Parts: sequence; C-alpha cells; structure tokens
Amino acid sequence: MCGQLKVCWLAISLMQPSAALSNDMGEHPYAEPVPSYLRQFSEDGGKVFVLERFDAEGRLVDRSIERVSGEITITGAVERSVAGYDIQLRGLSGCPSETVMYNRMQTWKCIDAVRDYAGAIYNKRARVILCKTMVLSRAQGQVIPASCFSLVGGDGDGEPYRTANDDDSMVFLGLAEIGKTPDGRSRRPDLEHVQSLSKTRDFRNAD
Repeated sequence: MCGQLKVCWLAISLMQPSAALSNDMGEHPYAEPVPSYLRQFSEDGGKVFVLERFDAEGRLVDRSIERVSGEITITGAVERSVAGYDIQLRGLSGCPSETVMYNRMQTWKCIDAVRDYAGAIYNKRARVILCKTMVLSRAQGQVIPASCFSLVGGDGDGEPYRTANDDDSMVFLGLAEIGKTPDGRSRRPDLEHVQSLSKTRDFRNAD
C-alpha cells in the first residue's frame, strides 16, 4: 500500500503543470478542475459521481450528480464503470505493453498495475469523481468518452485536497497511450508532453 501511494502522489505531483489549463469555475470541456470546484459536490460520509456534458461550443448543458454505492469497477486500462455509467478515457488506448515498470522498480502486468493504481484512487481515496463529456445524451449500452478527475486528500488524510487527473496519470505511468486519427494526428495533443515525460522515466515497456 505504501509503495502504491508513493506512485499515486508522484503521478499527481508531476501532473501539476496541467493545472494551468484549468479555470476556477471548471466549466470548460475537459479542463482539469481545481479542488475547490470539486469540493462543492462533496458529501459527508459518502462518495459522489458527477457527470458534466458540454456542447460543441464548450458550454455546460447538463450535470447529473449521483451518490456512489459500492465499488467503481476498473474494467480496463482506460475503461471505468461508475454509478451505472460505462466510461472510456477519451482519445486513449490502454496497455501499450503487456508488462510495465510500476513504482519505478517492480515489473507488473499492465492491467494489474492499472487496477492497483486506479482502484486506490477511485475506491479508497476519491471523495468526488467528475467526468466530462461532449456526448449530449445517453443511449442504451453506450460507452461515454470522457476525461475523469477525482478529489482526493483532505480531512484526516494529512494531505491537502488535490485533483487526481485519470487521463494524465494513465499516460504518465505508461498504462495508456495516446491514440491517432485515421490521418495520423494525435487524439490528445494536450497529453503529448506527459507521454514524452513518461518515456524518460522508465515506467513503460518492461517486456
């Protein structure tokens, strides 16, 4: 557990430059929300899932808030099942290699590292989970492409409130990689610097 949390906080701390993209209101497609934005949704003694939908002009058009009962299922490197919603981290593909260097010194199967890291964030640390999408309505069985963030830390944890960025963390830890469009363009240019940094840290490709 200790080693696991060391990886968690290393990933979060190294993701701090991306906070420059956020705004105080958090109402921008996919922007990383500041902790104070997430805290407005928190409830004592419970975990909350917030789904925000944005239109093509970047306007927030719908928000649903649900109490989370039971565990969040980490179904894959970029797949999550939260409060009855199937979420896929947008523009990313999971597990670029079968094994990865996890905690900078242990070789793990990629999917096991995903479940260890993401499970700790979603099921043990998160007070609020916020996912942002541009899918405006829900269809039966639809997987929703989204960027997801969690409020962690705070009361009794000995750490300040922080925003854990799932997209950034998966790429940084070598557990996911950026997809390409049919014409070869990056689906997540905002994460290219994170992927480059990951490759210099020897987190990935332990095969």
